[in-house]
Amino acid sequence: MSSRRLCARRFFRRSNCVRIAVAVHGYPPAAMGGVERVAFEQAEALAQRGHDVRVFARDASGPGPDGATREESVGRVRVRWVDVEATARSPFSEYYEGDFLDGAFRQFLDDVQPDVLHVQHLVTLSARLIDVARTADVPVVLSLHDAYYLCHRLFLVDADGERCPGPDGGLRCVGCLSEHGVGEAVRDRFDAMARRLAKVDAVTAPSPSLRQRYEVELPFLRDRIEIVEPVLAWLPAVSSRDDRRDGEPLRVLFIGTLMAHKGLDVLVEAFERLPNGEFELTIRGEAVAGAEEWVAALRERTEGRAVRWGGAFLASALDEVLARADVLVVASRSDESWSRVAREARAAGLAVVASKTGGPADWLRDGEDAILVESGSVGALAAALLRLRSDPDLRAALTAPATDLPTVADAAVRLENLFARVIDAPHARAEEAAPRVSVAYVTKDGAAWLEESLQAVRAQKGSFELVEILAIDSGSTDHTLEVLARYGARVVQIAAEEFGHGRTRNLAACEANGDIVVFLTQDAAPANEQWLARLVAALESDPLCAAAWSLHVPRPQCHPMEWRMLSEHPPFLPGSPAKQTGRGNPAYAADPGSECSLSNNSAAYRRGLLLRRPFPDVSFAEDRGWAREVLDAGWRTELVRESIVRHSHSYSPWGNLRRNFDHWRSLAEDLGRVDDFSLTQGWRASLREARRDVDFWAGHTGQSRAEVALRWAVPAAAYHLGAFTGRWLGSRTRWMPRGVPDRLSMHTIPNRGGSKS
Repeated sequence: MSSRRLCARRFFRRSNCVRIAVAVHGYPPAAMGGVERVAFEQAEALAQRGHDVRVFARDASGPGPDGATREESVGRVRVRWVDVEATARSPFSEYYEGDFLDGAFRQFLDDVQPDVLHVQHLVTLSARLIDVARTADVPVVLSLHDAYYLCHRLFLVDADGERCPGPDGGLRCVGCLSEHGVGEAVRDRFDAMARRLAKVDAVTAPSPSLRQRYEVELPFLRDRIEIVEPVLAWLPAVSSRDDRRDGEPLRVLFIGTLMAHKGLDVLVEAFERLPNGEFELTIRGEAVAGAEEWVAALRERTEGRAVRWGGAFLASALDEVLARADVLVVASRSDESWSRVAREARAAGLAVVASKTGGPADWLRDGEDAILVESGSVGALAAALLRLRSDPDLRAALTAPATDLPTVADAAVRLENLFARVIDAPHARAEEAAPRVSVAYVTKDGAAWLEESLQAVRAQKGSFELVEILAIDSGSTDHTLEVLARYGARVVQIAAEEFGHGRTRNLAACEANGDIVVFLTQDAAPANEQWLARLVAALESDPLCAAAWSLHVPRPQCHPMEWRMLSEHPPFLPGSPAKQTGRGNPAYAADPGSECSLSNNSAAYRRGLLLRRPFPDVSFAEDRGWAREVLDAGWRTELVRESIVRHSHSYSPWGNLRRNFDHWRSLAEDLGRVDDFSLTQGWRASLREARRDVDFWAGHTGQSRAEVALRWAVPAAAYHLGAFTGRWLGSRTRWMPRGVPDRLSMHTIPNRGGSKS
């Protein structure tokens, strides 16, 4: 941090004044949308509490080129307007991470020297403003107001205004945004926004529903989003409607932008089903560019009905608009993130009928202070209005003005406390601090290979801090403990019967001191000095990457059968996708079991995620079982081909039978996989695989096929026969006598009382 910035922060902290920079896509009086009003109200409230608030806001009508700026005072706040031309941008990435404002925003931060940046909204600006703030060592608090960071259309709706179930890792956006003509490149937006949200110091949302939506799509945000309601700067005047005479029409009001996702067409169609003379509808709002024909068609449909199109209105006219209505309808197809107008209506004593989605459903109680209906349901909306018309007792209950609505002063206090926390936190940004890494082993009698592995770990180089080598040992009787001690490993000892592949690694995660835990098996050795740095970099570069694992290469002593198995392992084949994801992956949807590869022979994990989502306590393949869970939850895994470990076995036919027995037993009992492979198929496959081994080894070594066959044909056939027999047996343990499976297993069976390790 520069000495100038440090001195400025100390001065303002001593004077109980925080210098707050605000970035927003629009600001009154130039723009009067919902988010713009929230930004204005919160900035004014914070300034009134003694803080120095400066705003960086877009002026869509500015005369200059992109990035041209000018300043003026608006209320208590100094605003730097930046001109951003409203035009189509190319390439598509210019819409969300163009660099056209970098210089102007960097100059703004340098002039203001803020203690904290509050990002209210970046639509029409650029997500790169977050990068600029991070480079300037300014803590960033970002407020979510809608689905902008998940959806280019802001509201998780498609081109027709219909509700979108979610971006599906960006896959669904490809077709939805086809008008931009960039195909698969649209998916990059999802990842770019995820990276920016991972960089900020704190995130707020106006409602639990919006918080949940982001946590589902971007699971790294779980437990990081704080609810800060925008609330109201002032409460509308309560209008008395007691003088309304029986028989008069029920006055229905719609307020909002005239766009398809707001559901105005649903309301118009519902109104057509209502009896003439018993209802009046007033529509207030204006259409956005591109929706003119849609609005004109709705206007035509309402001709001859008791419908008044009143257009937009100034905030100062809100009391008058609400006083002329009995019920407000919020008919949104999409999830409203908060709904200011619903709160204003309840404060003024209007009944509210709202879609059962998003922010309104978070705080409106059906039948107590609103009627909630299914989103997009014309029949349900018409029935709700008829019910209000015919039931005066219900209408009286729903029109009792809400009195417990918080004010903007409450939001200002919450923001003030949040700003203080991020300012007082260590100023080293996460991307600048070296990741803290624990390398963890699960050991027992591993002295034969362990020294080579530990020596390679100690030789690692890169931008990380290796805080420890940790080993969980389950009763070694050879020289394992001595080898660990020579390399400074911290050892936690457990009894052999306590061992379990998942549970023991969960213990290691709990014991570890690093933020990243890298598991190595005792017989796996890093093959180069960048093994660890590459794994760490994969986690650091992608906030959705839950685990990164290494490419395996065989040891020189490996026999041809294992060598070929590693060489032809599908994830290791050239051209195979490095990243695996459940979202936006049709192959995963078709067969999740084949799309969740991960190996704890060498894999790096986020420790915080492991503590929240531990390995399953299973007999085998705890890594793949965990991968299935995190992929379902929206995370990713990545095979890092530049991170290489030497790891292979030279199993005998009996050892291969036991290994495959454990593998297929786990798939059947723990993951529910059904296998109808027969022993006859196994015999035939053994011969076929032996022939492939001979061909592979002849090509690999340059020997003749006859030479290789003479040496390896029979061992290869026996080896594969062991594998296929183990597969057949492991898939059928439910029919075996008690105790037989445990005698066949080569591993501890933690869930079934086994004792082998």
